[in-house]
Order: sequence, then C-alpha cells, then structure tokens
Amino acid sequence: MRLRLARRWSRALPSLLLLLASCAGPGTEQHLAPVYTHISTVGGGEEYDAVAGAVIARRYELGEEFREWGLRPLFLHWPDRDERSKTQFLFPLGRVVSGGGEFNWWLLPIIDYRREDTAEGRKWTLLSLPGIYLVRFPDGRQTNIWWPFYGEAVELLSYDELDFVLWPIFMRSKREGRTTWHLPYPFLSYTSGPDGGGWRVWPLIGHTWVEDSYDRWFALWPIFNYNVENLKSDPAFYQTQWTIFPLYGQQTQGSYTSRTFLWPFFGYASDPTTGFWAYDGPWPLVRIQRPGSEKFRALPDKQGAFERTRFWPVWSEYKGDGLTSYWYLWPLINKRHEEYYDSTRDAFTIVPIWTQWKKRYDDGRTHSYRKGWPLFQYERLDDTRKYLFPALSPFWYWPDLDAHYSWLYAIYTTEVSPETRKEYALWGLWRREHDLDEDRSYLSGLWSRRDYSQGGQQVSENSLLFGLFRWRSDEEGMELMRPAFPGPGWPIERTPSSLSPSSSGGATP
Repeated sequence: MRLRLARRWSRALPSLLLLLASCAGPGTEQHLAPVYTHISTVGGGEEYDAVAGAVIARRYELGEEFREWGLRPLFLHWPDRDERSKTQFLFPLGRVVSGGGEFNWWLLPIIDYRREDTAEGRKWTLLSLPGIYLVRFPDGRQTNIWWPFYGEAVELLSYDELDFVLWPIFMRSKREGRTTWHLPYPFLSYTSGPDGGGWRVWPLIGHTWVEDSYDRWFALWPIFNYNVENLKSDPAFYQTQWTIFPLYGQQTQGSYTSRTFLWPFFGYASDPTTGFWAYDGPWPLVRIQRPGSEKFRALPDKQGAFERTRFWPVWSEYKGDGLTSYWYLWPLINKRHEEYYDSTRDAFTIVPIWTQWKKRYDDGRTHSYRKGWPLFQYERLDDTRKYLFPALSPFWYWPDLDAHYSWLYAIYTTEVSPETRKEYALWGLWRREHDLDEDRSYLSGLWSRRDYSQGGQQVSENSLLFGLFRWRSDEEGMELMRPAFPGPGWPIERTPSSLSPSSSGGATP
C-alpha cells in the first residue's frame, strides 16, 4: 500500500510543481469576475472586486490605504470634500460624515447625531425616536427633551427658551424677552414682556401684541381674524388684514390691496402705484400675476416681483428670482432656465422618460446630464464623460444612489477623459483600464491583453484560458511567457510609458 501511494505521489509531483510554478504570484492581477477580481486601475491605482461588484475596495495609489470600500448596497465608504470621509449604509437612510471638525451620524427616521468643533468649543445634538432631543452648547447651555414627559430647551425653532411637563398640559416659552405660559397648549395661554403681551382662550378668542411690530386678534378661530403688522413704519404703510373665513378676506398696505373670496379658490390683488396685479380663480387651476414696473420688479424683497401665468394642468409660465420655467401638461413636461451667482443652468424634462440639463460656469467649466429612462444615462463634466446602460433607477440625477445600486442592473458603464478610459460590463466580465502608461483589457478567464511601451517601442502581451497560455509581442517578434494561473498575471504596478502622450495614442472616446 505504501509503495503504491509513493508511486502515485511520484507521478503527481511534477504536475503539482508545474502548477505551483504557473500560479499568479503576489502583486499580480487575477480576473475571475463575477466571483473575484484584483486589477490595476488607471492612474496607478488598485481595485479588488467580488460577487459581481457587491464587494469593492480601491486604492488611488499603490501603497496607500484603501480610499473606497464597501459591501453594496449595505454600505459604502469613500473620501468626501474638505478632507472629510463619508460612509453611507442602507442608503438613503443611513450616513456617517467625518472630518473637518464635524462628525454626523444618522439613520432616518430613527436617530440623528451631529457634532461640530468650533473656536468656542464643541457642540453636539442627538435626535432620536421616540421623542428624544439633546443638545450641548460650547458655553455650557443644554437642551434636554424627553417628549412628551419633560423638556427644557434653548434656541429651539424660533424660541429662545422652551420648557414643558407632560406636553401639552404645561408649556412655557420665551422669545425676545417675552414669556408665554400654556395651560394646556394650545387652548389657554398668557404672554407678558417689556414690549408686548397677549392671551388666548382658543378657539374662542385671543389677542397678542408687540410694540412697533404687530397687533393680532382672533375670534372663533379660524373664522374671525384682525391683524395689523409693520408698526415700525409710517401709519400709511401699516399692513392691515382681516378675515371672515372662508367667505372673505382683505389685506392692505399703502396702495396695495388683496382680497380673497371662498378662500383659497378666488383672489385678486393689485397695487396701482407699481402696476402689480394678480388673480386666482379658481385656485389652483388659474393664476395670473404681473409684477408691474421695472423698479418694483428689481426689488428682491418683494414677493410680487415675478411674473406667473398658470392654466393648470395644461400650461404654466413663471419668470422671476433668476428662474424662467414652463410647464406643459403638469407634471409631465418642464423647460427651465436658472441663473446663479456663478453659473446658469438650462433643463428640459419629460416625466418619467427623459431629463437633460447643462450648467455653464462663469469660469468656462460646463456640467451636463442626460437620462433616457430606463435605457441610458450620460454625464459630462468638462472633458470627462460617463455613460451607463441601462438606467433602471426612475430618479433623476442622484450619483450616490447610482454608486450603491447601479452595479445590480447596469450592463455597461464607461468613463472617458482625455487621458483615461474605464469600461465595466456584464458584472465585471469585461473590463478595460486605459491611461497614458498602459491599456489593459479583460474578458474574464478567457482572454486579456496588456499594451504598453518599453525602451521606445510598443509591447503587447496576451493571456488565454486563465493565464495558462501567455505570450509577448514587440518589434523584434513574439515569445512565450510563463503561465500565471488563474491569470492574467499582469503586474499590479504599471509600466511608465517610454513614449510621449501624443505618440502613445491617449485614451479614445
């Protein structure tokens, strides 16, 4: 028996040694997609990829730590702007952002934690179900809310201070020196302060006032209301409003008058001094608004400084605040032009099948996007272009969503710049990584090719059948290479080009 086993081992040993000698060694590529991939990437980086792209890890440069890694769609980590890093999990519900003196962690709608380090010290907030809200300020002030049982808060919403016990039974709030007591909220309240006060027996009657600001009454809320605002100005420019809801309401300020009938269905407003007028009837189907004089149109704090015409849902037009927008068969077709402080943007959308936009920056940069759902998606940022087919996500421009989910359904993606080209198809079965140094192509297990320059001449290397058959070709001829199972066995470190970028060809579109 021992003699028979020894003879079998003696026969198998040469084959085993030959197999070990032909194995791809450390620091070399293996492309066995969709199971496992380890390849060199454009620019001298490195990528690990497994389970059709579900598991990824990327280095931007050899020898550095992994910059991107994840198990999609469960979580994904990558560097963010301003020396920050971002990790998204269960996207779009969970996110962690860290760096630049900030740390944010949330899982919507369950918990949200944010921390910020400033020159004054550290501030952090915690918001969590079922009604927990905690804040710590650098100066020692605190917010502690355990809703609905107990709460003490500072700088919450529009309040300077807010306290409650067994909400809504008891609540006390402070705003600009005025204190309001609620017993219980919102039915009974009393407000006092050096410049104003008020009381309320809701919904029967209530009165609040602030000197040089407003004076407000209601009775049988919301039926009867009477308000006078803007009391700091000349009496001729007080804003006066009264309502018998929903039958009739009126608001006046200077030469401006607004009236509503059967709110919100019918309304008319005008200002003969500026030429402004607006009409609703019946809202929201018909609305026409004209801004009047150019002087009034140019005032940014005037709500009427825009033009609108709406015959909903057939057609509408809006002009103002740097925006021009047209709707046809709302919400199906939209054409818009937007103006920002450093750029302009033109967009056209046909819901849900088509969207396109182009943003032009004042410094000459451009950013454009087109999506024909569910067929394709195309993006161009200056001279870099990205293409994806098919584009099954029904949402418009959302790069983070694509990063988590497009690998599941995308048959082909590519990214092309003047110096690089990246291709990814069929869950990694086909790959291409082309830069000014090398051009590498892969068809999982079956074939791979590596083109580069060395000593001033072009070199081409090929690999077949998991790296078992490999050869090199150059101007002097062809020679066989050692097998590198499971292949292709190309070195991870790229060979610097010995030719100029113009003679090496560059990346083609």
